[in-house]
Amino acid sequence: MGATRKIRAAKWKINPNVVLTFISKNPEDMPSIPNYGDYTIEEDIYRVRLMLWHSKKRFDLYERMTKEQGVRSISESTLVKILGESRQKKYRERGSPAFSANDLCGSRLLGNDRKMYISKKNASGNCVWT
Repeated sequence: MGATRKIRAAKWKINPNVVLTFISKNPEDMPSIPNYGDYTIEEDIYRVRLMLWHSKKRFDLYERMTKEQGVRSISESTLVKILGESRQKKYRERGSPAFSANDLCGSRLLGNDRKMYISKKNASGNCVWT
């Protein structure tokens, strides 16, 4: 049984962009703002991966959403950076997604107001949520 689990784990990798898609759709699964100090960003990411790991059906759903929404592949360090920034007041209180648009140019994510946003380049070359 243990060997089977290890083989399965090697084949079933939960990429950072899938984690980000899950967080944008399920902000209620993240710690509340007053409790953020109790968790590190890495622990938040680990908790999300555990939620996805325990249900293949849920994992498949969010992997498919990630592809459909064109959420860019990002590195683990970029995911940590984006989630760290999302704790800032300016990101929490706006209608668009609580993540920097520049790191996710071309991606579509659910905003804080539960509407879908796409990250597009503006005239100055920076990406903005529209």
